[in-house]
Amino acid sequence: MFLGIDRYRLERQCGVVGSTTMESSAKDNRIVTTPVQSDCGAHNIGLVLDDDALIRESVAAVLEDMCDCVYQGGDGVEGLRLLNEHPDISLVVTDIAMPRLDGLAFANAARQLYPELRVLFVSGMQRPPESETFLEKPFPLRALVSAVHQLLDA
Repeated sequence: MFLGIDRYRLERQCGVVGSTTMESSAKDNRIVTTPVQSDCGAHNIGLVLDDDALIRESVAAVLEDMCDCVYQGGDGVEGLRLLNEHPDISLVVTDIAMPRLDGLAFANAARQLYPELRVLFVSGMQRPPESETFLEKPFPLRALVSAVHQLLDA
């Protein structure tokens, strides 16, 4: 577990994260954010994939401060569906060990369709190839923020 989970979860329930106003739709897993100021520029769309709902929601809450919109899914199959529905997704934070389709297989399939897709792998059990950006669980909040900034700035 990383720092900040309780704070972000509470703020998310209240509808405000930092300087961001959020709107959500009951129809999908999307949370649209309207930042007062964006540190990472316009048009960064994120996707978080993790079978652990608490981790998924916590990572998404952090990304909401860094991206214009964040989608969430519980495994790689949901991730491919969301990517197909929202081809403007530019950044994915994915767990590696997930049911149905793991993070590595998801990333391979997604990059065949979208070669410029930036992926951050997170896991406490497995490691991706050396060439990939990776955070080992549990990780501190600042490590997540730093890794996402590096991918968005690349």
